[in-house]
Amino acid sequence: MLFKDSKKIQEYAELVSEVNFASLKPTIRNIEEQMIIPVIGKSLYNKLNDDYNGAMDEESGLTDEQKSLLDRLRMVIGPYISYFYAPKGEVKLSDAGLRREETNTNKTAFQYQVKNFREACLAEAEAQTELLLQFLEENKADYELWANDDAFKNYRSLFIKTGKEFNEYFPSQTPSKNYWAMRPKMADVEAQNIRTAIGEELFDDLKEKDASDASLGDQEKTLLFKLKKATANFTVSYSVPFLNIRMDANGLSVNSSNTRSSDDDLSARSAPSPADISHLIAASKDTAKFWLNDAIIFLNKNHSDFPLFNWVDPAIPVANPLDCLNGSYGMI
Repeated sequence: MLFKDSKKIQEYAELVSEVNFASLKPTIRNIEEQMIIPVIGKSLYNKLNDDYNGAMDEESGLTDEQKSLLDRLRMVIGPYISYFYAPKGEVKLSDAGLRREETNTNKTAFQYQVKNFREACLAEAEAQTELLLQFLEENKADYELWANDDAFKNYRSLFIKTGKEFNEYFPSQTPSKNYWAMRPKMADVEAQNIRTAIGEELFDDLKEKDASDASLGDQEKTLLFKLKKATANFTVSYSVPFLNIRMDANGLSVNSSNTRSSDDDLSARSAPSPADISHLIAASKDTAKFWLNDAIIFLNKNHSDFPLFNWVDPAIPVANPLDCLNGSYGMI
């Protein structure tokens, strides 16, 4: 693990006093396995973890690059500790069962305070994850284990790579959380909508350049902007119907207005009506179609800059695809 005692954790997590480190270890281990390793990769994590835990004191023997990375990782882990441990810290499990500790001078927090606290910690952890990716991207020459790991390939596998970037194309109140919730659907959009529209060869060429360190020309950057706008809006339109639905062993359930956060900014808001949801889906899809059509128009106008694109010469008449249905065996 990337902590050795709860005193150091206090520098990164919302702990007013030292917590028994043994009680925190399962939470930290879970965070590092689920939230850290998928981002930085197993190889880089193992190297840092081994060197850190092999040191006699806190950070002796670590390189400057490892110390910088360790600090960035702890800025992610810290708020996640507060988020995941808060519900467990409220109660204690013993032979006598679950109990809570409360004195005349130290009262347990109200439920709405716990919810607000956890939501704030989660938002901080997600924001720090975005900054961690930005840090690694800017310094990838110093972290070759990350650059050669499947985690790096997965990070660069889509045109839109982070919640911060997603917010540039479709602004929302929780861009990071929204992005990671909709990322699987975004992969479908790229394969089903973008690849089909611009052709397999051009799509693969743009994807390879965008995923590597190859420089993109001004025309390619303009095209990618249009494609990313289309991708973001298509992703929202296809994802909205599923965001409120939870699937577990008991079947399907949806969020209801009376289970919303007690945060003042959210408690004043109510769940949208089916008409509101339908309008958002339709508006997002219309916007996506506009940007995708704009990208095709751009490609046709600048086809000489994109030899892999199968452009359509407007001077050559295009056969009506329904003509094949005319005649004796046709349906028209």
